[in-house]
Amino acid sequence: MIQDKDGDINNDALYNQNINFLPGEIKSSIENSLELMHFMFDVYHKAMGQLAPELQKLMWQQYPVFKTEKRPFVLESINDITFTTGGPLLWKLFYLVQGQKAGENIRNKYPGFEHYVECYGRPQQPETIDESTRPEYPLLTDEEWEMYCNFKNKALLESFNKEEKRKFEFIELMQTVLFKYFKELEELNSDEWIIYAVDIIEEYETYRRKCSDIELFIDGGFPEEDIKRTEEEFRQNYHSLSQEITDKKEQLRNRR
Repeated sequence: MIQDKDGDINNDALYNQNINFLPGEIKSSIENSLELMHFMFDVYHKAMGQLAPELQKLMWQQYPVFKTEKRPFVLESINDITFTTGGPLLWKLFYLVQGQKAGENIRNKYPGFEHYVECYGRPQQPETIDESTRPEYPLLTDEEWEMYCNFKNKALLESFNKEEKRKFEFIELMQTVLFKYFKELEELNSDEWIIYAVDIIEEYETYRRKCSDIELFIDGGFPEEDIKRTEEEFRQNYHSLSQEITDKKEQLRNRR
């Protein structure tokens, strides 16, 4: 059958059905690019099509202020995140799979591999305040220092847990779609799994940064046309806001 269970064209079956009708030089060319065609039409196209609406729901859940936005330019920037997130990751994973098939030594390809193992192969831990920072607060009594540590560590843990929850939700969504359409990921070797982890977390960090910038943009009360500025220009403008505005922004985020 040239259609799969979803009614979409099965490119491999279509090729096999028509292979004997192709001239030799065209057949050779197609055979060399068949894997790429399979990825583009059966993996990338389908995965991105499912990701967009699912990611939009997740984004509005994680950044509820987006649902209040009505300005066209800002909505366009929000939609850009929805429709582009996942694309770079899919291509990275395609080349990762191809490299494994070609017998590439992943440790030679990534000089910082051991660092990746250390950073991405183990659970992250929250930042904490301990006795090593005590000299930075000479005016605090021991009792005040203990109170400060407890307060600060509680706040750091809450922030860490919130961020880890967002990361988990994003990765869970990505992996659900990735493994539905990109079956070859299941055949990755242990070293390739480390690079897989690096790639998917990097995709999350890009998503998080873009969403956080728009959240700051909305909370900071910037005019609509400023959404077109570069990331560097935006950050310069943000740091020039008054203390009153930035305090209000933090209150809004904490309340949410």
